[in-house]
Amino acid sequence: MAANNGIDPRFPAGQYGETTVQIDDVKLSLEGINLMLNNGFRESQEIFDKFKTYSPLMSSGWSFVTFMNALMTYEDDKLDAAMEALKETEKLCSSKSGGFMKSFKTKVFKGSAPGKLSSEDRLQRRILLADCQLYMAMLIFSRHEMTGILRGGWLVRKGYKIYEKTYEEISSIYKSRGQEMLANPGMVEKNGEATPMDPPEGVDGDIDEEIFEATSGDFNDLSDDALSRLRGGVSFGYGLLQLVISLMPPSVLKVVNLLGFCGDRQFGLACIKQASYSRDMKAPLAVLTLLWYHTVVRPFFGLQSSTKEDCVKEALKILEENKPKYPKSALMSFYRGRVLKLQGKLDEALERYNIALEECAQQREIQLICLYEIGWGNLMKMNWEESLLAFARLKEESKWSQSYYAFLTAMTQGALGQVETAQEIFREVPTLSKRRNNQLEQYVTRKALKFKKTPPTQTESTLMAIEVLYLWKALPECSEDILISMLKECEKADNEKNKKAIVTLLKGAIHKDLGNKNVAKQFFEGVLNIQPSKNQEMHAFPYACFELGSLMLEDEVTAAVGKSFILKAKESYKDYDFEQRLHVRIHTTLQQIRI
Repeated sequence: MAANNGIDPRFPAGQYGETTVQIDDVKLSLEGINLMLNNGFRESQEIFDKFKTYSPLMSSGWSFVTFMNALMTYEDDKLDAAMEALKETEKLCSSKSGGFMKSFKTKVFKGSAPGKLSSEDRLQRRILLADCQLYMAMLIFSRHEMTGILRGGWLVRKGYKIYEKTYEEISSIYKSRGQEMLANPGMVEKNGEATPMDPPEGVDGDIDEEIFEATSGDFNDLSDDALSRLRGGVSFGYGLLQLVISLMPPSVLKVVNLLGFCGDRQFGLACIKQASYSRDMKAPLAVLTLLWYHTVVRPFFGLQSSTKEDCVKEALKILEENKPKYPKSALMSFYRGRVLKLQGKLDEALERYNIALEECAQQREIQLICLYEIGWGNLMKMNWEESLLAFARLKEESKWSQSYYAFLTAMTQGALGQVETAQEIFREVPTLSKRRNNQLEQYVTRKALKFKKTPPTQTESTLMAIEVLYLWKALPECSEDILISMLKECEKADNEKNKKAIVTLLKGAIHKDLGNKNVAKQFFEGVLNIQPSKNQEMHAFPYACFELGSLMLEDEVTAAVGKSFILKAKESYKDYDFEQRLHVRIHTTLQQIRI
C-alpha cells in the first residue's frame, strides 16, 4: 500500500516522544494528499490517522484532511471535528521540541543537538502554526455568525504575524544565497500597525518563544531542497490569507481593517501559483485553490478582467498540467464540470459531474458536492424532475442546512405541478432551520411560510426557481433558449401585484443576459418606480439599483450616474434577503472603479 512507502513495517507507529520507527514525513505527507486527490480517500485517511503523532507535518496533514472534508459539506459535526483537529495540531506545533519525534531527515542527516530544533523544524512549525490560525478562522467565518467575527479576525491577525515573519526570514535566506522571492507588498496599513488588544475568549494567544527564536545565522543545516519546500509551504498559506482577506464581506473586513490588515489579491495568487509547483504537502492544495478561484470565485464576484473566456482558459491550463498526476481524480472531474458549466455546455458538465460521482464512491463529502451541481445544472435547464431527484437525495443525506435542501425539493416539486406535495415539504422547512442568524435559512424559511395555509401554484414555484438562479448568479450560464423560456414563465406572473417587483427584476436580469441591455435598464428602472411594501420582495429594490448602476458603469457617459446608483444600493437599503451577499458584490465593484 502507498502508506508503506518509506516506512519500516517492523515497527508500529510512534506515539509522543522517541521510538525506533522512522519515516520520511515530507515524502509521506505529500503522498497522503496526492492519494486523496486520486480518489484514495480511505488510504489517505489511514496514513494520516496512523502517523498524526509522528511529527508536526503529519499532524498538519491529518487536521487538514479533516478541515477539507468539513468545508465540502459545512455540516456542524464535521466543522466541530475540524476545529478540534486544528487545535490539536496548533498545540503540538507550539509545544517544546520533545513533544514530537523529529523528521526522518532531521534525525538521520542533520544531526541537530538533542532538545534543540533545527532551522528546518523551526520554520516548518511556524508555517504549520500559521496555517492552523487561518483554517480555524475560515471555519468560524463559514458559519456566518456575527458573534464569531471578532474571534476569526484575531486568528487572522495572529496567523498573519507568523506568516509575515517566516516569509521575510525565508526571503532573507534566499537573498543570502543570491536568489529572490516574490516581493512582499505587506498587509499592514501604512498609516499604522494593528491596535494592541487581548485575544477574545476562546482564542489562545500563547506561542512557545523557541519557535520564534532567530535561526542560526549561516543556515548551514538548511539544504536548498528543504528551503524550496518551506518556501512553497509559506507561500501557500501567506498567499491564501492575502486572497481570503481581499474577498471578505464588508462586515468581516471592517474588523480585519481595524486590526490593521488589507489583502493583496495579485500577490496572493502569485504566491499560491508558486506553491503549486513546490514539493511541499500543500502543493496539491494550491492547485485546488487556483481551480476554485478561477471557476467559482471569479465568476461569482465578477472580479476585474474575469471574463468567462479568461476563467476557462486559466482553469483548463491548470487541469491539463495536472492531468498526468491525477488521471481519474473525482475532484479534477468536478472542476472540469465547473469549466464546462462556465462554457454553457450544461449537458457535458452534467456528464462530467456524474463521472465524478462514480469516481468518489469512497468519499461522501465529494459525492454531496457533485449531487449539488447535478441538481443545480438541471435547475438551469429547467429540468425539474432530475433536479428534484438530486435535491431530495441531498435533503436526506446531507446534514448541512436541511431546510435549504427541503426548500429546493419543494420548489422543484411545485414546478412539476405537484403542488400539494410541495406544500407538505414547504411546511417542513421552518422546522429544519437551525441557524436563526443565517441569511440563507432566513430566506428559505420566509418563503416557505407563505405556503403554510395555501399550496403554491406551478407558476409561483417556477418563479422561485428563476429567482434562486438569479440570486446565485447562475442565469449568465443558461442557454439562450432556456432564458427565453424563463422570460415566458415570468410573463405568466405579470398580473400578480404582490410579485411585480421580483418579476420585473428577473425580466431585467434575463434581458441583460440575452444581450438586450437597454431593455434590461428599463426593467431595472421599472423596479425602482414600484412602491416598496411588505407585500413585495424587498430585496428586489437594492438588487435592481445595483444592476442598473452596473450597466451604466459600462458607458463613460453614464458612469457617474451608475456609480451613484451603486452607492444608493449600498446606503439606502437594509434588512433585506442576502444583504451581505449584495454588499460583497458592491464592495468588489467599488474597488474596481477605485472609489
